Amino acid sequence: MSKRAQTTGAPRRRRRRKQAAIAEGSENFAAGQDESSYKSRAEREEQLQKWVIRGVAAVVGLLVLLVAIAFAFEQLIVPNQVVATVHGEGITVREFRQEYLLERNRILLQLNQAQNAGFDIQQLSQQEPYASWINEVNVPDQLGLRVLNDMVDDRLLARAAADRDLSIDDGAVQRAIETYFGFDPTEVALIGVAPTDTPEPTVTPTPYVSPTPSPTPLPTATPDANAATPTVDQISDPTITPQPTVVEPTLSAEERRENFVQSERDYRGYLDRAGVAPETLDSFFERNALETALADALLPDDASLLYADVRHILVADEDTALAAITALQDGESFAALAHAISTDPGSASRGGELGEAYVGNYVTEFRRAIENAEIAEIVGPVESEFGFHVLQVRSKEERSGADVAFQRERARQQELQLLKDSLRDDQSESYEIYDNWIDHVPRS
Repeated sequence: MSKRAQTTGAPRRRRRRKQAAIAEGSENFAAGQDESSYKSRAEREEQLQKWVIRGVAAVVGLLVLLVAIAFAFEQLIVPNQVVATVHGEGITVREFRQEYLLERNRILLQLNQAQNAGFDIQQLSQQEPYASWINEVNVPDQLGLRVLNDMVDDRLLARAAADRDLSIDDGAVQRAIETYFGFDPTEVALIGVAPTDTPEPTVTPTPYVSPTPSPTPLPTATPDANAATPTVDQISDPTITPQPTVVEPTLSAEERRENFVQSERDYRGYLDRAGVAPETLDSFFERNALETALADALLPDDASLLYADVRHILVADEDTALAAITALQDGESFAALAHAISTDPGSASRGGELGEAYVGNYVTEFRRAIENAEIAEIVGPVESEFGFHVLQVRSKEERSGADVAFQRERARQQELQLLKDSLRDDQSESYEIYDNWIDHVPRS
C-alpha cells in the first residue's frame, strides 16, 4: 500500500467517529432539553393553579368579611345609633324599632277586634281613633313619627314625675296590667259574697309565664257611635287601653282570675311572635303606671271640677264674629242669631245652647274663655280649630266628691295631656329629633 493511501484513509475514520460522537451528544442534549422544557411547563401550570385557588379563596374571604362587617354594622352598630335625645339621653334605633312594633301590633289587635265585633273598615275609617289608626298602619312613616314623639313625651313626663318625687312600685305596675285587661281585683273579690259581708279585697299577682301559641288576645275595642259636636275636644288618652272582656256573670272569682291570666299570656305570646321583646311590653306597663300616678297627682280625689252652662255662636271668620258681638250688644237675640248664622250644627238649632257640662270637655281655647268669663258676659271672638266663637256663660259651679267620680278620670287624662303639651313648649330646647329616624322605621 502506498504512503498516500495510508495517510488519506485514517483521518477520515477519526472524523467519522468524532462526528458520530458529536451527533450523539447533540441528540442527548436535545432530549435533555425537551425533558427540561416539559417539566417547566407542568410546574408553571401547577403554580398557576395554586394562584387561581389562592385568588378565589381571597375573594371568598373578602366577601365573607364584607358580609360579617355588614351584619355587625346592622346588628351591633345601627341599633345603638341615636334618633333623638331628651335631656341629653339618647333614644336608640333599637328602642325606637321596638316601640314601633309594639304600637303597630296593638293597633292591629284593636282593629281586628272591632271587625270581629261586626264593624267593617269603611265604618271604622269614619270615626276616631280608628281612622287615625288605619292611616298609621298604612303609612309607616306616619306611625313612626307619632311613636317617636310619644317616646319624647314619655321621657319628659318621667322627668316631671321625678321632679315631683313620684315613683312607682311593683304593685302599681301590676295594677296597670290589671286595668289594661279590664280586671278589677276588688270587684272579683266580692263575687259570691253577701252584701252584709265586708271582706278585705285581695290582689292576686299575675304570674309572668312563657309565651305559648294562642288565638287573638281577648282585649276588645268598642267604637263610639256618638259623633262629637265641633266644640268638643278630641283629646286622646295617653294609652290605647282595651275595654274589659265581656264575661258571663256566672263565672266565679277564680274563673275570672284565670281568664285574666290567660288573656295576659295570650297577649304576650302574640307580641312575642311579632318580634316585641318582653321587656318592651314591661316598660309599656311601667309607663302606664307612672302616668296614672302623675295624673292622680295633677287632679287628686278631693279636687273639684268646674261645670258651666254655656251657649255659643260659631262662625268661620273673625269679622263675622265681631259683627255678631256688635249685634248682641245692640240687643239682638242670642238664640235667633245663633240659629241664623252659627255653623255648629249640634247647637245652632237649639239657639246655640250647649247645656251644662264639665268645661274640660271643650277645646282648650274655649275652656279657658269659660273659666275667665263673667256670668252673662258676651265673650269673643275666641279662635279654635273649629273657627271663631262668641259665647255666653249662664252659670258656673265647682263640683267634687262622688258626683264627679266618673268625670274625674277623663279630667285626669286631659290634665295629663295639657302637661305634655306644656312640657313640649317649655322645654323645647331639652329635646331634639334627628332626621335619620325615618331610615329606621320597620317596613314589614
